[in-house]
Amino acid sequence: MRYQPGVCNIGPAQQRRRLLLGVASLVAAVALVGATLALSWPRWVLLASVFPFYGAALGVIQYRERFCIGFAGIGVFDVGDGTTEVADGAALAADRKRAVRLNLKAVAVAVPAAAGVYAVAVFVV
Repeated sequence: MRYQPGVCNIGPAQQRRRLLLGVASLVAAVALVGATLALSWPRWVLLASVFPFYGAALGVIQYRERFCIGFAGIGVFDVGDGTTEVADGAALAADRKRAVRLNLKAVAVAVPAAAGVYAVAVFVV
């Protein structure tokens, strides 16, 4: 595996870390929803599930796309040989552009998920 600007900036080990982030965040979202319903907290608390849903979406997206938005932001990559600085300005710009798109994808998953949980809790439960 090799670094490809705007395409791939993490290798298998870093991908696994992103997947674990996604799974842990999904567990946190489920725990928040469960606690809110079980403990009769105000339903608006469910809107806070947007944050762990965002983490879950971001983790899975970064895993699937082999791309870390955090690495793009600080201008590094790690495809298995350790963290290396992105020296080329065009490559850095391509990475950051991709990072924005992936971040927007995660938001596009998290907001409807949180809104759906809230709607179900308010109108069904």
